[in-house]
Amino acid sequence: MNEKENTSTLNRKKLIYSVIISVCALLLIAAIVLTVYFVTTGGNEIAENPPVDDNPPAENPPADNPPAENPPDDKPSGGDGKVTFIVPVEAASCTVEYDAIYNNRSLDRWYKHLAVDYAAEEGAAVSAMADGKVVEISLDETLGNLITIEHSGGLKSIYRFVEPESGLKVGDQVSCGQKIATVAAAYGTEYKDGTHLHLEMELNGENVDPTVYIDQTLEEK
Repeated sequence: MNEKENTSTLNRKKLIYSVIISVCALLLIAAIVLTVYFVTTGGNEIAENPPVDDNPPAENPPADNPPAENPPDDKPSGGDGKVTFIVPVEAASCTVEYDAIYNNRSLDRWYKHLAVDYAAEEGAAVSAMADGKVVEISLDETLGNLITIEHSGGLKSIYRFVEPESGLKVGDQVSCGQKIATVAAAYGTEYKDGTHLHLEMELNGENVDPTVYIDQTLEEK
């Protein structure tokens, strides 16, 4: 066999090998594609068509402790707990209202009046505005004698320019309408206003308007 024939035979073998390798590669690719297809298709079928349970659970399973049809109301009953106050002096009229720009002629100065003044005769009875406990009795010739009564709900009533009842002491429990003092003669820091009851109220230590709790009739002095 000459050299030319050997070269031709070698080239045919290379061609056959190349064809075989190409066919194998194509078969491998086809196998991969088919595998991916079937896996993907099978997964979708599982997701879209889940197995059916022959014994599905009841739609509304009974509860061990079913809720009550009308659950109890946690809000306390018996009203809103607001304390009701009475006017502390009979037939009294309010002559200076709460938060008024007040001209104190005795001190010759202007300021906000964080109280209400009731015109009343000397010796007029002063009553507790509501049930409570006496927490302070102070005797002061300048600022005025005062009685402080503590009520429920953080409220206090303060009665100034009064003569406390004999025997009244701190710690006493008083009832609504009980006489605790009389209106004193005009003196101290408001003596030019004549005889009157100076009434203050506090809620949790802050001054508040007594007219929120009692009715007032305002008259000019």
